Amino acid sequence: MRMNALMLPLWKATEVGDPEILPEELRDLIDGGWRTGPAGALLLDGCYGDGSGWRSDWQAGDVAQHELDVNDVGIPCHDLPQEREPFLRGAVARSRAFAEAALRVAHGLPAADSLVAIVSVGVDDDFLTHGATVKFATERGGFPETFAELDRFRFEAMAVLDAHGDSAQNEDRGRS
Repeated sequence: MRMNALMLPLWKATEVGDPEILPEELRDLIDGGWRTGPAGALLLDGCYGDGSGWRSDWQAGDVAQHELDVNDVGIPCHDLPQEREPFLRGAVARSRAFAEAALRVAHGLPAADSLVAIVSVGVDDDFLTHGATVKFATERGGFPETFAELDRFRFEAMAVLDAHGDSAQNEDRGRS
């Protein structure tokens, strides 16, 4: 796992994600599971559906970008406290719980060993509007180099979780 300096204190302030804190729509996405899509892409079934809204002529060299487009989940934060610190901690806790649960569900699928969750929580003055997102992609075929250096993000607390173990074990590695 890697994270930027903005995420580190927020991450440390949360516990390993409890899926019970997730709103119903996020639990439904997890319960819906994953599917293998065009070019061997790993896709959240609830985001991809029957595939009719997506092109299917994906090339292996672009698979990660397509995964990021499909597996782009806005984390509902409207019910969190409106004060800055409680909101940010709540958004990180909810994003973390969702990302960890979704990665667990993908375990054992083809290419799941290269699946990552990219957690982004806005921390600038517009934090209530920015909210939180979690995107999933495999680190192959077109995975953006943007996520190699997370400290370049100055307005988002960023973390990239991998499928190789829970974040509590990986947290000791910090920003690697």
